[in-house]
Amino acid sequence: MPPKSSKSAPSLSPAAPPSSAPVSALTHRLHQTALGMICFVAGAAIMVIEISANRLLAPDFGNSLYTWTALIGVILVSFSVGGFLGGWLADRWKTLALLGWLLAGASIFTLLIPALSASLTPYLVDSGLISGPTLMSLVLFAIPGVLLGAVSPASVRLFSLEGDDAHVGVAAGSISMLGSLGSFVGTFLSGFVLLASYGVKAIFLGTGVVLLLLAALALWMSRSDVLRKSISTGVAVLAALLAFGVGASIEPVMAKDVVYRQSSFYHRIEVTEDADVRYLKLDSTLEGGMRISNGELVLDYQRYWQLAKMNDDLKLHRALFIGAGAFGMPERVASLGKDVDVDVVEIDPLVIDTGRRYFKLNEFPNVHAHASDARRYLQREKGTYDLIFGDAYNGKRHIPSHLVTREFFEAVRSHLNPHGVFIINVISAVQGEESELLGAILGTLHSVFGEHVQVFGVGHDPTDPQNVILLCSNESWKPWLEDRFYARGSAQAMIASSRVPPAQLPEYHVDRPLTDDWNPVDAIIARQLLK
Repeated sequence: MPPKSSKSAPSLSPAAPPSSAPVSALTHRLHQTALGMICFVAGAAIMVIEISANRLLAPDFGNSLYTWTALIGVILVSFSVGGFLGGWLADRWKTLALLGWLLAGASIFTLLIPALSASLTPYLVDSGLISGPTLMSLVLFAIPGVLLGAVSPASVRLFSLEGDDAHVGVAAGSISMLGSLGSFVGTFLSGFVLLASYGVKAIFLGTGVVLLLLAALALWMSRSDVLRKSISTGVAVLAALLAFGVGASIEPVMAKDVVYRQSSFYHRIEVTEDADVRYLKLDSTLEGGMRISNGELVLDYQRYWQLAKMNDDLKLHRALFIGAGAFGMPERVASLGKDVDVDVVEIDPLVIDTGRRYFKLNEFPNVHAHASDARRYLQREKGTYDLIFGDAYNGKRHIPSHLVTREFFEAVRSHLNPHGVFIINVISAVQGEESELLGAILGTLHSVFGEHVQVFGVGHDPTDPQNVILLCSNESWKPWLEDRFYARGSAQAMIASSRVPPAQLPEYHVDRPLTDDWNPVDAIIARQLLK
């Protein structure tokens, strides 16, 4: 019997077209170098997107632990899905063109991020503390995350094939190393350079362009004929250019009363104007306002710096404001006399520049603005103050956790003169379910200042979140708040009448203060917002 002919099983996977000539060792090395570079840049790109994404979400959803958690969670899941997808595709398309299309897709969706954000934010901004940033992260970053996550496993397979599958371990190790190094570079590049030098929109557009260039490189280096490579590269470039045009042209709708808007490393800064009143807004929080004609303060909480004037034993010669607001309060203190020096510690240099341009800061030479973190400033500053006003808490969505700990309050107390006073503005309810934050801060303050802590509610309903002013000192303020009569209608009478009696304050625990080691402030804020 004639021998049976043997037939190999039909392949279901598309393969690279046969080459008309053997591929040289130099070509293999060039392809491996290109694969390494692609993985390095893809790793950098995903970190640039992730870190810049927080600045995109923060103005509308808050710069809180929950925004970061939603963002990082979506990116990690997307990257995991992309890892499986990349391995599955690499077993079917063993060509650099695969990476070209993955990168082209990532480029297109990255270029569309600014436009999608501007279009969808108005519909999702009120959808919840957790669901809002989670939905936005899914819509904006899931697809780029999946496509970029697929690059590394696909590259491992292609890198190994370039060496005839002789060193699979070396291929996996090399690609993993280069991708991780790229992520490291992307993290430092975005955190230390890009966000400090460019707008968030420009960063996304620039990242998309870089990914497009890599896509074109991969498509052109694939082992296809010249016509097919030209068509593929042209289609990818045209699609990305269209996405670039859409992403660059669509801008968030700016309200008519906005006279200035700028994104900084820390905030989206807005200055709005209504007749003679000008306001400063950082992200989604109204920070302060004043009448431009005379510098008069217009927000109720801003008047509470005058608590310091109610103590006859306290002479204001030196004051410190932690957080600039709209510079109205520091300027009012400075106007008490030429011998009064006022320091303002504001972490964002662009806020200081905004104060000089829009809020009369240049008209007060005895107000000294310092671009620094409050704790770092107090560590370096050796002098003491008659008044320290803490106004660095960004609305009800976010409080810098390191500025509400026992260690921070102890540093503040060490910088107070014997009759000096520490005043803090916090957003919380005074009573009820949404007063947990006030209770936590009260317990911490009492652990440092003992019983010399007073509370003032600026709102009408004590169960509603509002500006809550806390006064802390080294001595009793009973003579100035309870034993003295103030003329009806005076600022002092208004302030004294808003004092909350101790019996009406929320429960607090002095033996369980917020510390640098234990500080669930973000969780407390989240519970309050979810109620």
